[in-house]
Amino acid sequence: MDLPIEDIKLRVDIGRLDHAVFHTPADSLERLSEKAYGTYGEFYRIYVEDILQGAPLEDPRLPLMLKSFATDPDWSLAQQAVDSVLGDLEPQRVLFEDALKRLEVLFPDSLTPRIIAFNSGFNYGIFPTDSVLGIGLEWFIGKEHPVIGYLAPEAFPQYVKDRMRPEMLVPSALKGWLLVHYTRDIRGEDLLTNLVETGKVMALLDALLPDTDPALKFAFNKEQLAWCEANEYNIWKDIVSKDQIFSKDADDIGRLMNDGPFTSGLPRESPGHIGEWIGFRMVKAHMAADPKLTFQQLFAVDDPRVILKSYKPR
Repeated sequence: MDLPIEDIKLRVDIGRLDHAVFHTPADSLERLSEKAYGTYGEFYRIYVEDILQGAPLEDPRLPLMLKSFATDPDWSLAQQAVDSVLGDLEPQRVLFEDALKRLEVLFPDSLTPRIIAFNSGFNYGIFPTDSVLGIGLEWFIGKEHPVIGYLAPEAFPQYVKDRMRPEMLVPSALKGWLLVHYTRDIRGEDLLTNLVETGKVMALLDALLPDTDPALKFAFNKEQLAWCEANEYNIWKDIVSKDQIFSKDADDIGRLMNDGPFTSGLPRESPGHIGEWIGFRMVKAHMAADPKLTFQQLFAVDDPRVILKSYKPR
């Protein structure tokens, strides 16, 4: 889908909260919060209270907490890696800008998020709020970086570390924003609803990042994506044969939608959260069957069985 974005007047900047914290001299950190709140508003409160899980914004101990965080050797090393690997984030800024221009073409009333980058101490990689898309940059410094090797495998299994690549930053962040802002509340719904609602988001992400490797959009590696493409019929047959498509059982839904090194019940070559891909294939089949369908019309479809009718994997 070739979307005309040349006439869209939109400038995207990335706020560098990580620089505000780690590039402020230690003896000036006491005044950091006042300045950072002035720059980043309520998101700064979210950062110190929820993302860092530190002291409340008004707590007089906050400067000490921030100083301890910013001067900690491990977190300083992580920030040095961010600075050396990701630099000024200009390539990512351009990708975000073009993607959000496409989003404005498809959804003219859409809210363009403010993008703010931070160092979360590996607490959060992506943190979308009502108006801000927050990104923990240390999650994208490259899986080979020594800092990543220090992360405890119990909390950070290898399949998670494998995704900590710079090229994952933009698709991961945009996917996080879309999942929060473009899916309806489907708690308690069946597997089909989960597949279709997530599939809509993945189809939209695909349209926003047309030149990005599809494997990155799904957080698969190339081999996992190739396995899905070669085994689409078998994946679908597995779901149907287990009579799970209309199941509301949390285990049935979690098997296909939750993350993991592979999908339970399928070969180890399969990726986790394979439901994202199956949902995407369903939605793409529906869009192919109705070429005039707009994304606004697609997202207005609230009966997933309408989407299912078009899906006939072979």
